[in-house]
Amino acid sequence: MNQSAINLKQHTFASVAFTSYLIFASFSSEAQNCLSDSMAQTTPNTQFVIHGDGTITDTSTALMWKQCIEGLSGIACQSGIINETNWANALTIPQTINNSGGFAGYADWRLPNVAELVSLVEEQCSSPAINESVFPNTAYKFTWTGSPDYYNDTATWSVDFNIGATGSITRQMTGNVNYPVRLVRSAN
Repeated sequence: MNQSAINLKQHTFASVAFTSYLIFASFSSEAQNCLSDSMAQTTPNTQFVIHGDGTITDTSTALMWKQCIEGLSGIACQSGIINETNWANALTIPQTINNSGGFAGYADWRLPNVAELVSLVEEQCSSPAINESVFPNTAYKFTWTGSPDYYNDTATWSVDFNIGATGSITRQMTGNVNYPVRLVRSAN
């Protein structure tokens, strides 16, 4: 079997497994589950500075995050409706915010790359796999990044905050491949 056929077979298997996972994950609606007795926290509260203006600074990465995913607001991100969008629209969200005066006094918000977004994953928890006391009301689903998949020019890396996994998702510029967005900026 030539290398192209092997890559296609591996990609097809990964797509089937990934699709099966998405179907299973969409039915999950349980509360956050953390293995705090057997695992240390990977994103403890002490790692974050909560500014009280809807932003949080991660002292380990020097990144400032919007506390709520787009569409939500309030101290516990309890107000509003999650803005789930396709990747093309996700790319325009930070530009729109920055061009209309920014958020919390900053006008340099952007989509995070996959490594930046993965840094928020709390590995001891699932449903959601994030520190809920710092980032409340996070959707238990994939969240867009600005990182295209190097091996698939029609896909983008995303982070699943249900179980903390990453996945390369085929993006459609229109249609119903819609996920939430969390914006970031450099804190320096």
